Amino acid sequence: MNKKNLTLREIFAKAVQSFKSKDYKKAEVYCYKILSIDPNHLDSISLLSTIAAINNNFDKAKKLLHQSLEIKPKNTPTLNNLGTIYKESGKFKEAIVFFEKALKVDVNHVNSNYNLGTTYYKLKDLKKAKFFLKKTVELQDNYALAFFALGNVHVDLKELHEAVSCYQKTIEIRPDFVNAYNNLGLVFRDLNDFKNAVDSYEKAIKIKPDYASAHHNLGIILKEQGDFKKAIQSHELAAKHEPDDLSHYFFLSDLKKEILDSNLKIKINDILKNKSVSVRNKAYGNYLLARYERSEKNYDTEFKHLIEGHNNYFNSKKQIFDLAVKYCFTDVIQINEGAKVEKANSNSNYEKPIFIVGVPRCGSTLVERIIASGKKIIPIGEESMVMENFINAIILEKQSLNLGDVNEVGQKISNVYKSKGLVSKKFDYTFTDKSLNNFFYLSLIKDIYPKAKIINCKRDVLSSIVSIFQNNLASLAWTHNLENIFKYFDNYFKIIKTFTEAHPDLIYNLEFEKLVDNPEQETKKLMDYCELTWDQKCLEFYKRSDLFSKTASNVQIRQPIYKDSSNKYLPYKKFLSSYGKKYNWFN
Repeated sequence: MNKKNLTLREIFAKAVQSFKSKDYKKAEVYCYKILSIDPNHLDSISLLSTIAAINNNFDKAKKLLHQSLEIKPKNTPTLNNLGTIYKESGKFKEAIVFFEKALKVDVNHVNSNYNLGTTYYKLKDLKKAKFFLKKTVELQDNYALAFFALGNVHVDLKELHEAVSCYQKTIEIRPDFVNAYNNLGLVFRDLNDFKNAVDSYEKAIKIKPDYASAHHNLGIILKEQGDFKKAIQSHELAAKHEPDDLSHYFFLSDLKKEILDSNLKIKINDILKNKSVSVRNKAYGNYLLARYERSEKNYDTEFKHLIEGHNNYFNSKKQIFDLAVKYCFTDVIQINEGAKVEKANSNSNYEKPIFIVGVPRCGSTLVERIIASGKKIIPIGEESMVMENFINAIILEKQSLNLGDVNEVGQKISNVYKSKGLVSKKFDYTFTDKSLNNFFYLSLIKDIYPKAKIINCKRDVLSSIVSIFQNNLASLAWTHNLENIFKYFDNYFKIIKTFTEAHPDLIYNLEFEKLVDNPEQETKKLMDYCELTWDQKCLEFYKRSDLFSKTASNVQIRQPIYKDSSNKYLPYKKFLSSYGKKYNWFN
């Protein structure tokens, strides 16, 4: 080895050492010294580009990497690094070009597969993201970040058990990976495995005591379980560690109304004045200000803040929410109108589930709790979305609105309920399903489950709409816009009317106002319709510590039934009249 190469190696070793010590300026000096001797020294050019990227000088980083490609056009690491620079600067399509070029040179290049997978994830192309991330972990089975990213993809694809496996593998490789514990907790919550969810959050907090997200998520699940005292403590810790994240105060205000004081109002306004405040924080700030103004009976100001809050929340998830709105008002309706099963030779003899339908904030959670207080009743809540997800999956697979033979479809759906652990595998128990949007599928439910009980929860329209708009029903994109709320209600009324006219004896209309006025009388009638035995426990549903609730009413259902006058919503009618005037059901 000649003296020149030895010198360059020694200098580059010093550059690397300086880089590892985070003395980037010194590392740059060494690299430029090398390039003055050998302008084509690829390792120096690469290190300089990395330093430029660390300093957020992406233009310089790209220039250096393009320089490197001129020297060696088919250098896989360089192509991958250039793709990474484009990815970090938000130019995802350009990034994909370079990752794909890297894989043409070396199809098994681990980092290029990983980067391509995570880039497709950014673009919401979950199928391709899953493909490349799976290939990454096949190539390198100790790549913690790849398992974590793959877990996120599985979550978005609703492949929750697969997500659990990926997060657990991440933790196995890196036991201190706090985000993996936090995300694992979120998945366990979705699977209704609250014990493991709590355990995951607590492990994350043990590793990182100031991890606000884990405190926040722990607070949510404790609230859902009815442990309000500990939930308050968790949300207070979240706010302590992230004092400028207004979402923590919003969730805390559900449990601790006294925080909505003038001091918090000043704090919120100060945060909102910051030009760099995120749209998400703007949303929660306005939600909180709305709650404060409501407590002061300043309804005009409250409503202005609600509109602003919902606009900001929608914009914080605009890419996803735009698709969600289209799905709710176009795709789902088309499916409802066109989907069918073949009923020829049907001798369906399936279980007798209870489907509770209605719009949000109509009292459906209360109704489910009442029914679930009887014997051998399993409440599965509103998040399972079994009917909707199953039907959509069949249509996607078959490219047809003909779902197939009713007996076959019924059996498959029953198996889905069982496989998800939502109901007893033996089906010795009746179950209640109050998934949102189930009213879209009433005709199919009738065909698939001819013995099913269908309860339509009705509430004063003004009360329902205002209650929806006063809350942040997070993932329900249509609830963040009054025009869409009215459109949703209109679809609901049309479908219920059509179904009732065709099958007047198949649906039980339960009026919320009658239920709270005469709870014993109405619950007896309800249980009789469900062919269930009524006892006093039906009115003592709030005493059930083993039942959880993920809905906005999880505080109310821990209390006895109380009269909630519709008159308190009258001040809001003037704000809604312009939206409701074209609908005959709003008066």
